Amino acid sequence: MNKKELAKQLLLEIEKIYPDASTELKNWKTPFQFLVCIMLSAQTTDKQVNKVTKKLFEKYPDAKSLSSADVDDVTSLVKSVNYFKTKAKHIIETAKLLQNNYNGVPPKDVVKLQKLPGVGYKTANVFLNDLYKLNQGIAVDTHVARVARTYGLTKNVNPTKIAHDLEKLYPKRDWYKVNALFVLYGRHILKAKKRIEEKVVLKEEIVL
Repeated sequence: MNKKELAKQLLLEIEKIYPDASTELKNWKTPFQFLVCIMLSAQTTDKQVNKVTKKLFEKYPDAKSLSSADVDDVTSLVKSVNYFKTKAKHIIETAKLLQNNYNGVPPKDVVKLQKLPGVGYKTANVFLNDLYKLNQGIAVDTHVARVARTYGLTKNVNPTKIAHDLEKLYPKRDWYKVNALFVLYGRHILKAKKRIEEKVVLKEEIVL
């Protein structure tokens, strides 16, 4: 089994476990709110993000309201997530740019999204793939990276380099599936620092 065959089989087996894979981020109703959720989720659990977004969106439901928000107020609302000061600043700056340039709606373009403060390749592709299945790239977080490295799909540690390695292995039509499925598998089964009995049975398993 070569690397492409292994990658294909891995995705198929994980999809059997999670046939209806979807984001675990809650409380959002619009593309703008979803982007903010993803920005807040960096280095923070979705569970923790869900705790703060309900009150955040009740007070600032759209780009227009958040763009004119007081940074100290936003900071106090998101203070329980990691790097809350930086994130509060970024979501306000992003809201301003979206309101001024895109009528408050995030663009459906990975390059344009990355020009927003606090939005990198991963965040942009989570947004585009989870919401629209646009397949402009593969998003890689710690869970995706762990799964990819464990099964020998990459030797890189840089998330963007891992993303490009995965993009070479999977057909573009499947890119949106990789993050959604690998995140759930890495979060709930292939947990960090603790290998447990695999639910995915492959003909060949490569463990780094």
